[in-house]
Amino acid sequence: MLILSWIAAVVACLGYGSASVLQSVGARRVATATGVTGIAAILVQVPYLIGLGLDGIAFLANVVALRELPLFLVQTVLSASIGVTAVLAFLRGARFGWRDWTSLGVLAAGLVCLGVSAAPEAATSLSLLADWLVLGSALIPLAVLLVGLRLPERPAGLTLAAAAGLGFTGVAVASRGLSVDAIGLGLLAQPLLWAIAVHGAIAMAAFALALQRGSVTVINAITFVIEMIIPSIIGLWLLGDHVREGYTAVAAVGFVLAIAGTVSLSRFAE
Repeated sequence: MLILSWIAAVVACLGYGSASVLQSVGARRVATATGVTGIAAILVQVPYLIGLGLDGIAFLANVVALRELPLFLVQTVLSASIGVTAVLAFLRGARFGWRDWTSLGVLAAGLVCLGVSAAPEAATSLSLLADWLVLGSALIPLAVLLVGLRLPERPAGLTLAAAAGLGFTGVAVASRGLSVDAIGLGLLAQPLLWAIAVHGAIAMAAFALALQRGSVTVINAITFVIEMIIPSIIGLWLLGDHVREGYTAVAAVGFVLAIAGTVSLSRFAE
């Protein structure tokens, strides 16, 4: 099962990396449409729809990965999808400088450190109250999204990217918490399942609107950093994620390297 979780994490990384580029293409095609009209216009763009399909595949793989692997590792692997995008850009003829190759190396080193230091095991089950709180916390990214829609273009893009990161944080935490439950019809009554749907819808809407208003590089960097750091803290605090004994420093170094590499490579999402 552990091998399956690792394979799923890689599949999710590849899926999200490809999807973000396609979604950017779709969003840019209707850059003049805003608000609810803007969301509707983006959702009918073929590249964006293909990206959503890849997101769906990646999400299912993500859920499988979280059944055995801690959030701080899985979220970092997912954010490393920008490295996949960078490699694809290189294969398509993009010019790579020493900084780009160094960033890829730093990101890879960070992932190795985290992979070595992570202690794989199932998540700690949350209480029913905690499950409802995760669902209710969707009000936070929703509020940030609504604020972002009222701001001028540049600050709006940054705020909407933060809303997307917070929404994806909710998806990650709910997915990890839900991973302890048996798969079946009984999941339909679980608040965490609905938390995934609500947080995910808010996150995708905020991300699409952010791509219309700001640089893809900056939007991805903000979103990635938020959805790496906050879920990792929550996982270590509430969900039973932990680092192998004696590997705390290795994990910390790996996390910093992964964030640095991810942010540096974010420009390739263009």
